[in-house]
Amino acid sequence: MTTVAPDQLSEPMQALKDAAETALRNENANDFETFERYLNEVATFVREQQQAMWTDEAKRAIRNLETGKPLSGDDREVIRIFLVSDAERYLAHENNYDDWRNELQRLVDDLARRATTLDRHTIADLRGVLKDAIRLVPDIRNYLDERVRVEKFKQALQTLDKPSRDMLAGILKEQLRSSTR
Repeated sequence: MTTVAPDQLSEPMQALKDAAETALRNENANDFETFERYLNEVATFVREQQQAMWTDEAKRAIRNLETGKPLSGDDREVIRIFLVSDAERYLAHENNYDDWRNELQRLVDDLARRATTLDRHTIADLRGVLKDAIRLVPDIRNYLDERVRVEKFKQALQTLDKPSRDMLAGILKEQLRSSTR
């Protein structure tokens, strides 16, 4: 199995760290935008490295998918790695989901309370609470989308018919070809 040399990651990780320190120190939206860009660049690099590490195994799984051969445990593992390992690890590492749900419930209760006493002086407060809820919902939705993605993958791998095998082979081929997937 191929590994990533530490020096391959040292420069991108240092740039990421520097951008985070600058953004946190300055509390400036532009600095956070720069940090976000570095995060996305490093995520792309790491995904490409992961795919490169598993290229041979992916090609073998593609051949088995296309020829209708039974998939080995290794084939299933490489398909999982390419398609949902990021989601699985996100779900394993994310530790704020319950906090997000509780915060959303608090905000919804606050919105309901504020709506009963609304006037021209308090409407801005209502808008501020709405803005907070709007900011929070995408985190919850993303978490749930990733959970569904992993579950659908597990179910799909249980019953592999010809169209499913062809689709999986196509996805794996595309990921091996593309530097942006």
